[in-house]
Amino acid sequence: MHQLPPDATTTLDAVTGAQRASVIAPPVTLPSVDRSRWERAADRLRRLDLPERRDRWVVAALVVLAFLLRIPNLGRAFWIDEGISVGIASQPLSRIPGLLRLDGSPPGWYVLLHFWIKLFGTSVVATHVLPLTISLIVIPVSYWAGRELFGRPGGLAAALMSATNPFLSWYGTETRMYTLVVLLSMLAVTFTLRAVRRPRWRDALGAAVCFAALLYLHDWALYLTGLTALVVLAYAWRTRNRRLALGTIGAGALVLALYAPWLPTFIFQAQTTAAPWAVPPHITDLIVDPSNTLGGTLDIIAVPVMVLAIWHTHRDRPARDRQAATLLGAIGLGTLLLGWLASQVEPSWTIRYLAVALGPLLLAIAGSLASTLRGRVVLGGLCAFLVAGSAIGSLLPNTNARYAKSNVAAIAMAAGPHLQPGDLVITTQSETLAVLHYYLPAGLQYATPTGVSDEPYLVDWRNIVSRLFAARPCQALLPALKALPVGADVLEINPLRTIGHSGSAWSDASNAQVADDDALLAEERGLRPVASYTEGTKPKPYSAVVGELFTKTSNALSCPRGL
Repeated sequence: MHQLPPDATTTLDAVTGAQRASVIAPPVTLPSVDRSRWERAADRLRRLDLPERRDRWVVAALVVLAFLLRIPNLGRAFWIDEGISVGIASQPLSRIPGLLRLDGSPPGWYVLLHFWIKLFGTSVVATHVLPLTISLIVIPVSYWAGRELFGRPGGLAAALMSATNPFLSWYGTETRMYTLVVLLSMLAVTFTLRAVRRPRWRDALGAAVCFAALLYLHDWALYLTGLTALVVLAYAWRTRNRRLALGTIGAGALVLALYAPWLPTFIFQAQTTAAPWAVPPHITDLIVDPSNTLGGTLDIIAVPVMVLAIWHTHRDRPARDRQAATLLGAIGLGTLLLGWLASQVEPSWTIRYLAVALGPLLLAIAGSLASTLRGRVVLGGLCAFLVAGSAIGSLLPNTNARYAKSNVAAIAMAAGPHLQPGDLVITTQSETLAVLHYYLPAGLQYATPTGVSDEPYLVDWRNIVSRLFAARPCQALLPALKALPVGADVLEINPLRTIGHSGSAWSDASNAQVADDDALLAEERGLRPVASYTEGTKPKPYSAVVGELFTKTSNALSCPRGL
């Protein structure tokens, strides 16, 4: 056998007979590898990950589904609050904060709507496109939030729930802030939980900015912000996480600093406007109304099934998902409870205000059910059930679909052609003032039970109950009637039903004024009834009105006895 040099490698071939050959292989040198090129190729492959691409298509399909479910109501006529929104937002930007001292709302929505109106106008469809667009943006945002907190199944589940949620469908075509409240609440709690898992200043900053923006959108964000801080601080104390506690306090201080410029106005509004129409909620409202935000008219079936499915699958969920869902549930349910308790002292409870808790609750339910196969099956079935209910509701014949919320537009369309500049419109229900001003022709005078309004594009809610009790038709309305020339027309707008909750101060004051103002016009001999308007009252809208047109025939107007 040959002796091999030290720098060679020997490979033995198969042996044939007595011969044995040796093969000497030269050294092998591998080509150098450009690591950056391989890393770029790997990044491209990761970006082409098939599940992620499939998820994008699924989310896009859900956006299309939600659009199809919500678009039938795009042209639905304004109701009271929408008329106020457009009326205030149409004013010069510098005037909006001062006008809101009369209205009682934060400025965020009105400023956003102001710029939207500058671009697209004040038509019903143009202004409804804004909340519709926001409601569709909620879907990819919920996918991101769910995926961040619960992984890919959680993201898809959250997107599916957002696409089929009845609350988002209903308020997706209302010129109000509620879809944006849901969007920001979802972002706020997602950034918060990211910071809980891995404290980073970017997440804390994102949460603080979102909570501050919420406070500029709706006053109920105070409950969500405060409750979230309490939940996170309790978690930090339980886990002995001093860094998390300090970060929460710091983020809270930043939220307070960002909100500080509006705080004096908020205090003034709380003292003078509040929600005079509201009454302390019953204990059943704490269950029924949140269920309605999740299941709409089908909540009696959908919500119990959700709760049972969450209960039956809670032990099968990974600990990380269970923890996140628990924190989100505590924030959402705690916000509702805090709002309910506060409304026992200063009533402000109504279903639409529960939007602040809907974002956390949607994520909590999605994360709870997406972790197991049984949960995903139940969730898919429930969402299909909600879609079917919404589709059937849209397909059923409804001759009054356009006026489902209010028929003021129908009354205005019928009475408007008979009115001339300078004619007087008297609405015995004060809160319909702005929406009447939106639909009726320009140049008219407007009056409510408290007197002639110089700013009919908004409602002055300051101490309105006491002002209604103190108002007298002969002092508030008779001077305006006397000032009209003979031949002028007077349009009276009355609510079709009694106003407010029976026995409440708001209801007593408002309905007494309706009766007194109606009696004044009916008994005046110098006013001749010309026409009555009941358009759009069947089936009854949520806020229905009727109209009566008078013509002034003489200046012999006097105050009837007792008014």
